Amino acid sequence: MPPWLGGQLHRAPPALTFGLTGPFNGQRMRVAAVRAMFGAVPFTAVVETGTYRALTTRFLRGLTDAPLATIEINPRYHDYSRKRLAGARNVYPFLGSSPEVLELLAADASWTSGPTFFYLDAHWLNNLPLVDELRIIRRAWPDFVALIDDFKVDGDEGYGYDDYGPGKSLELSLVGLPEFAGLRVFWPAMPADRESGMRQGYVVLATPGAMAEALAGLAELRDDGALGAG
Repeated sequence: MPPWLGGQLHRAPPALTFGLTGPFNGQRMRVAAVRAMFGAVPFTAVVETGTYRALTTRFLRGLTDAPLATIEINPRYHDYSRKRLAGARNVYPFLGSSPEVLELLAADASWTSGPTFFYLDAHWLNNLPLVDELRIIRRAWPDFVALIDDFKVDGDEGYGYDDYGPGKSLELSLVGLPEFAGLRVFWPAMPADRESGMRQGYVVLATPGAMAEALAGLAELRDDGALGAG
């Protein structure tokens, strides 16, 4: 069916939320951590990969007035979310692969000149663009905080994570590449058994300096030092 019709059908039935009752997989403790990050860092731009149904997009819009780009590769989800975000100020929905759109944003100084928050959730089965996304972000954005969804949390096996086979498991070894050395690693401070919703893990990567130091003071995150430090 055409994307516009699929988007319309996807909008109506509440059952199609697949049990997700809020942003970030319905995880209240993660919501609190993200609120704390926005309270600690004056982000001048927000970029989300993997719009899906725009639940998280709308939450992020409520935290800041900064320009917000959200990227979706699936035409049906893009059409649905674009309609759902209609009227939201300073929100820019993009249809396409996340690395391709990130390259477009990277070429525009208005997106890269200040501290930027990234929510990276564009991974599904054989499509795992995370390393390519991070390469573009690391090259073009001097100051950023990136929250990666569905990530294995070191030290807490209660959190779920995505594992699509050899070389496609979302864990720290996947991003342990020389070009990412020095990025500061933060885990959720809250144990999984105190989280709500789907209890999917996440990791936060921050550029060294002001970004990392701002996050280091948050009770909601557990500082694990820098990539490549050990």
